Amino acid sequence: MDDVVFDTADWQFKVNQIVCLEHQSNQLYGEVIQLIPDRQLCWFRPKCLVLSNFDPAQQNDYLYKQSSQAQLNSSSVNLAQKAFCRSSNLEATQLIDLQSTSDLLWPVILFRPALDTEIIYLLAQLKDINYCSTDKTTNRQYLNRFVQQVWQANQDKF
Repeated sequence: MDDVVFDTADWQFKVNQIVCLEHQSNQLYGEVIQLIPDRQLCWFRPKCLVLSNFDPAQQNDYLYKQSSQAQLNSSSVNLAQKAFCRSSNLEATQLIDLQSTSDLLWPVILFRPALDTEIIYLLAQLKDINYCSTDKTTNRQYLNRFVQQVWQANQDKF
């Protein structure tokens, strides 16, 4: 099954390939673990989430409300410190490390291949110890919120 190449909309995916799931101006990057051609699904391991136009003051709007206010307030300092600007378009961007979160099983049609030029910088940032020390519960909440938004926007593909 590891040799399977899945062709969708002129894209060919392979196991261990880095792919991207986009929604609005946010991107979820991760690795293909396995392709399930019969069901047109991709077993996907998230690496990072890039939130564009990120405003640390409005992070509560993005996260689930089930988190305690104390957790959100304590993480807001870390999130504000980790906001960075892409030199190409100068928009505020937040990089969320998702390497210790759950895998996903998603329709392969929602993914596109990640270009080397867009992912190399992000993977280098994930190696930085500062990005790996963020609150893992908050990171999972970001992933959950993103997954919920993508699912709501693409229910016809599930």
